[in-house]
Amino acid sequence: MNKPLAIQRWKRMLVCTAALAILFPLSGKADSLIDDSCVNVTKRPLSDFLSAQGILNDPPQFFPPVKDYSGWAGGDGINFALVDYAGIADKHIQAQTGQSIGTKVHGVVLECALPNGKAQVSVTLIATKALGFAQSIQDLINNNFDFLNTPTIFGAKTQDVISGAKPATGSVNLATTFSIPAPGASLPDLIDVVFNPASYAPVKISFKSTTRGKCTNGKANALLEVHQVGATNESNALVFQKENVAINGKKGGDCSS
Repeated sequence: MNKPLAIQRWKRMLVCTAALAILFPLSGKADSLIDDSCVNVTKRPLSDFLSAQGILNDPPQFFPPVKDYSGWAGGDGINFALVDYAGIADKHIQAQTGQSIGTKVHGVVLECALPNGKAQVSVTLIATKALGFAQSIQDLINNNFDFLNTPTIFGAKTQDVISGAKPATGSVNLATTFSIPAPGASLPDLIDVVFNPASYAPVKISFKSTTRGKCTNGKANALLEVHQVGATNESNALVFQKENVAINGKKGGDCSS
């Protein structure tokens, strides 16, 4: 994906999220489209999925030189969060400093061969000590979506951790189902599944994470909680029923400046 197109897609997502949240609730009915007529079910190596993450954009477009991975915008148009579900940020930190922050990723990949020759893949990931941070969507808009140079409101970006900032870390649970052209075919980058769901329909995705860290405005302890649930509808558009990205201070507040 070229840089103008990649940035344009993120801009469209965040601007629409912020605008629609003011006009009406972001909600919709996504029908259950998961095919249960498996001819055969095979367990694939987790590495088949993990090795495909971060490969869509070359070079990376959002927080270079860290490889891109999917971020999440709150349906209220306030917060954007990035949580290291695939260990991409940790690998970069380790490559630059020689030290891991301790991120571990475990999971299962199941492939269901379908009668039409395609295959449906189900991925379940559990990550621990995953790096997470949040930015203000309004700050991103004001900075023309310069993700790399827009300050965080919670936690520290990968580059800042490399420079000595304390990382905010926590747990991640990711479950997604998507289709591929044939059993054994290469698995996609999750970013491509999210931005081009029609190519992988039917798609379902559930992402839930809790990151413990500090607000950057006053260093107060807080939790970054992300909960996103979506599925493709009859038009193969990805519709989200949950779009929560919340920062909750232990003494109240939300890390806003």
